[in-house]
Amino acid sequence: MDRGVDPLWRTAALLLIGQSLFWGLLFFRWITFSQFDWQPYQLELTLAGFPEAVAYAVYGGALLVDLILGVALWRERSWARPLALARTALIGVGALFYYFNGGEFYAAAILVGICGLLALLLTRQIAWTLAYPAAFWLFLFFLLPMFIVLAVSFGERTRLGTVTYPPFDLGNLGVYFNDYVRFFSPVGGDYIYLRIFARSIWLATLNTLLCLVVSYPFAYWIARRPSQYRGMLIFLVMIPFWTNFLVRTYAWMLILRDTGIINNFWTMTLHDAAIILSAQWAGFAWLATITANPLPLLFNQGAVLVGLFYGYFPFMVLPIYSNLEKMDWSLLEAASDLGANTWNRTTRVLLPLSMPGIVAGSIVVFIPSLGAYVTPDLLGGARVALIGNLLQQQFMTVRDWPFGSAIGFILMAIMLLAVMIYFRTLNRNSVIGDR
Repeated sequence: MDRGVDPLWRTAALLLIGQSLFWGLLFFRWITFSQFDWQPYQLELTLAGFPEAVAYAVYGGALLVDLILGVALWRERSWARPLALARTALIGVGALFYYFNGGEFYAAAILVGICGLLALLLTRQIAWTLAYPAAFWLFLFFLLPMFIVLAVSFGERTRLGTVTYPPFDLGNLGVYFNDYVRFFSPVGGDYIYLRIFARSIWLATLNTLLCLVVSYPFAYWIARRPSQYRGMLIFLVMIPFWTNFLVRTYAWMLILRDTGIINNFWTMTLHDAAIILSAQWAGFAWLATITANPLPLLFNQGAVLVGLFYGYFPFMVLPIYSNLEKMDWSLLEAASDLGANTWNRTTRVLLPLSMPGIVAGSIVVFIPSLGAYVTPDLLGGARVALIGNLLQQQFMTVRDWPFGSAIGFILMAIMLLAVMIYFRTLNRNSVIGDR
């Protein structure tokens, strides 16, 4: 009985055939460098240092091997699998060697990623094959950079702004954590870094609460609208995403500055009206006095809070609406039939059922608010520095990468601890409530 087509082998075959086309393209570039003005890759510059026959052997050999193995796997030849595994291991090691010697990260990362996927396909690891693309992406662009930042945080800044490491000594391991200690130490008698961190926590918490208080009734109202109107209302909520966040922040600067819309109305329209009224009745003199000067709307914590609220408000609405939209509203009617008033229906039925949306929205708003630096930098100026501005300053201005990396890891550790405590408390309360 025919066992059918093996999709894993077919996928591996397509990858190998695709790579053979890639080697063919490189081979075509190599033989046409004199006819076309190609921009050379690092691999081509490396092969240029060897006899020309080496390049033909590398490109031509790789092309033929991948093409033959790809066709053989497509036809499900048993001898092709071990040869393809050996080829995959050889190319993977070669890609790593090429990166550490040539320094071209993206080409080496792509080759290693394809080799890993081929190895899973050829060894028939179905679950890992499905999860591999996301896992490889997270490793390459999240775990690996975080590991690099952690390694940098143990170093020291030189006078030229580079990173150096003290000699390894088991008796003096504390020297590697000097930048972590520096964050919690006073500078000139003032705990400036802790003060910046406390200000960041305060504004992020305030912004999260403000977004929650405003977003929850709004999301509830949308969820209770007829289905034909909900899509349009959510579309209106998402319209701000069509404009760049930086442009929207600059728009708030135009609104809040001393010559902006609000202050023009305050110091010109309202002030002129107050002068006319005060000439007729002295009781309006106070209005003419206070409208003579513009309101301090920009470069303070209030302006930063307005910018954070405006920027992250949709991130709170969408999770709450997604949760409320799936709710069984007959539960509220049942609670009302059982004698529950509006307060009890809200606190004992509606809020507990919508808690997943509240938690998701709060996390999505609080974490970026805590690390924001564009909004505080533009709307707060030099007067409202948050932890994101401190990080940007250490990396881009002072070029103290070890201290900036240490600040980043301290921030991440505190955030991770807070989220873990929150979810642990939430789960414990839910278990107690079930009992």
